[in-house]
Amino acid sequence: MEKQKNLERKTIKEWIKYIQEKIRNNSDYDSVYEEYKTFLENELKENPKNVEVVCQLAAVYNELTYQWEDIYKLLNEFIKKYENELTDEEKSRIYTNLGYYYDDQRDGSKRAIRTLRKAVAFNPNNSKAYYGLGADYYGAGKYDKSEEMYKRACELKDNPIYKFEYANLLIVNKKYEKAKIILEKLLKGNFDFCKEDLAKIKYSYIVNKIYLREFENIKVKIDELMLENVGNEDFWDYIFAELYYLAGKYEKSEETYAKVKNSNYEVATWWIAPYFYSIKQLNQKEKLQREFEEILEIKSEEIEDVKNSEFKREWTKYEKREEIREIKRQIKHLKAEYEKILKTDYKPEVKIYPKFLYDCFLIDCPRHQKL
Repeated sequence: MEKQKNLERKTIKEWIKYIQEKIRNNSDYDSVYEEYKTFLENELKENPKNVEVVCQLAAVYNELTYQWEDIYKLLNEFIKKYENELTDEEKSRIYTNLGYYYDDQRDGSKRAIRTLRKAVAFNPNNSKAYYGLGADYYGAGKYDKSEEMYKRACELKDNPIYKFEYANLLIVNKKYEKAKIILEKLLKGNFDFCKEDLAKIKYSYIVNKIYLREFENIKVKIDELMLENVGNEDFWDYIFAELYYLAGKYEKSEETYAKVKNSNYEVATWWIAPYFYSIKQLNQKEKLQREFEEILEIKSEEIEDVKNSEFKREWTKYEKREEIREIKRQIKHLKAEYEKILKTDYKPEVKIYPKFLYDCFLIDCPRHQKL
């Protein structure tokens, strides 16, 4: 019966609508993609120059166990074969999709950036390609270029997600006043953000206020955000400890970092050092020494665990030796940080990283296409 229903779908729009209904209802849709793939392959045989069909087929390959090489071959051969018959807008569409597939994790792939630049060369009004470039340039650590691309995407399309990513890059590039204007509009506007996305916007807003040194009611705002995000895996306790720390609310940062330590979170310098500094700012020198000694004991236990744990018995001698060497390096670094905090005015740095919303910039995406 289900297969018969699938065969009744005559158009791509009907298939996409059906797939999105399945996703909304948390239904099993793997078999639907298999059926959709058959439909598209037949359509392509009948009309081998159809851009929408070939792009949808690539998207289905993506859904079915990420068949990257099949995707690259399909789209590259198509654009090469019909290069003289495709419009610039169609070429831009294909190159945008290819740019997405070349770097779906947005790590800053040079190949993805080159491909997306082709997309905007063919169609300077392609907002999704600019958005993709913003994400990839950020992944490549080219923050000025990332900001430029996000700004262009915002100019081309009134998309609140684009605006938020642009605001994030303004913060990264220390343009806090510009970021503040955008973030306030997003928080006051009537935008359809889910609870999790709204939390990320509030987080960036608080971070930006801290950088602007606008500390009035800042503790209340951090408290509210923390309370709203209990159980949200995007917001672990250490994230709120960092906000309190940067805002100079050392009683709360000490309390929250202590929760991190007591939750068996990995003992790492990047959060232990600000924890030590928070304790020092509260003039609790005896506690600082006790915590330091306890953490050294934890690290020593880690070494014994590597040597003796059943879980790690399958490790080679070399792997165990390297792990023990790494823990000893951490101990040495922790001791150095402790001494500097104790005896000097040294304040450990805390780096804040943006929380992006990551809008899908794949033009032909059955999951996210608006019908």
